[in-house]
Amino acid sequence: MIRSHTAPVSRRSKSSRRPSARQLACEILTAAEREEQYLDQILEKRLSHAALSVADRALVTALAHGVMRMRGRLDFEIGGHFHKDYASAPPLLKNILRTALFQMRFMDRIPAYAAIHEAVALARVRFGENLARLCNAVLRQAQRSPYVALPFAKLFAEKNISEWAQDLSYPSWLLGRWLDQRGAEETLALAQAFNEIPDITLRLVRPAQNTQSVLQELEKLEISYEPVAGVPDTYRLAHCDGIAALQAFQQGACTVQDASTCLVAHLAAPMLHDTVIDLCAAPGGKALHLAELVQEKVMAVDLSPKRLRLLQESAQRLRLNLHTIASDARNFSTAPADLVVVDAPCSGLGVLGRRSDLRWRRQPEDIPQLVQLQKEILTNAARLVKTGGRLLYSTCTLAPEENEEIAAWFLEQHAQFRLQPAADFVAAEFCDDNGFVQTLPHRHHMDGSFAARFLKEG
Repeated sequence: MIRSHTAPVSRRSKSSRRPSARQLACEILTAAEREEQYLDQILEKRLSHAALSVADRALVTALAHGVMRMRGRLDFEIGGHFHKDYASAPPLLKNILRTALFQMRFMDRIPAYAAIHEAVALARVRFGENLARLCNAVLRQAQRSPYVALPFAKLFAEKNISEWAQDLSYPSWLLGRWLDQRGAEETLALAQAFNEIPDITLRLVRPAQNTQSVLQELEKLEISYEPVAGVPDTYRLAHCDGIAALQAFQQGACTVQDASTCLVAHLAAPMLHDTVIDLCAAPGGKALHLAELVQEKVMAVDLSPKRLRLLQESAQRLRLNLHTIASDARNFSTAPADLVVVDAPCSGLGVLGRRSDLRWRRQPEDIPQLVQLQKEILTNAARLVKTGGRLLYSTCTLAPEENEEIAAWFLEQHAQFRLQPAADFVAAEFCDDNGFVQTLPHRHHMDGSFAARFLKEG
């Protein structure tokens, strides 16, 4: 089962006209269903304009991501009590019910009566008395009938995709794909790991001068941390709201970066003053890490000027040098470099815990389209590598078509490159037998990722 949330209960004056944390979460979830933007983008925008306490901001975030992750299971349970056509119910009403039920099932410090009361009150304001009564009846019935999870033995024995999808809250096509590729036991472990709240990981910037001050600040604020084994200068935090408020963060002594993405820079193992091109740079964690290691200006290329502006802001905070260029990685041209990084656009099936709405947005037909894009970017990237230089290919997906199969295709098409074993550069625990970096959340407690290092010999 998913890890329990412990976000504090929101207390707000009855006279306030501003939306409560729960109401705002419902509105954000509804916007995520109706708009093209991802949940993270909508959440960031709405929270930036909301006058909320730190506790309320944490509650909105926990509700929005938690409800989105568990939407499949919540809908199954609500649908059993709705006694009408739940599928055609207004999206906001669905999210009022989902949010209340999520609090009842998964949030330890929020009493059921409080969740039900606010849900009914919100339904009354938005939809009138009839739907408010329906909302109350559904939630009261759910309160009297606790959800009974399917026994693991039954899941293993029957491999009934629809039951797995219901219990674990995933689309059936994705669980079926994992079952075919990974077997029942690993599929269950993987699905459960993606239903957990992902860790927050800090990477220290210029660790030789900043490690002591960063860790002292964490200790002073009673934020518990532990080093990530095998990934230098990274620390896992138990939980911390308001990372941006840390003095160390504001002064550029640390940055938030998942440990899996830190492995790319270690796999690249750049030498001081290497020339570096990052062809798909935004949001920029890898480009910034490499700029620190080479102590030179990294050429950061991305299709989105907006994302590049945000990347440049991060570079200024960390006091690192980037040269940002808005261009299509498939046809960008410049002088060859010592190191070219392709952190490719991908299906994102390795970050489903962090991107809580991606499991519902992604479709199986997306993958072949992404594979074609990855091949086009790599074809251009190969031309931008000096003889004797390296090409790094990485993704945040678990799809073999985008990972091992792309690497095999690249080597077939580009005889001047050879694969360099990942275990020569990063800890063996993050490497597979084929010479690639491969991380999985249930094994490594970090995002799912893939990376390969190619040397251009001539």
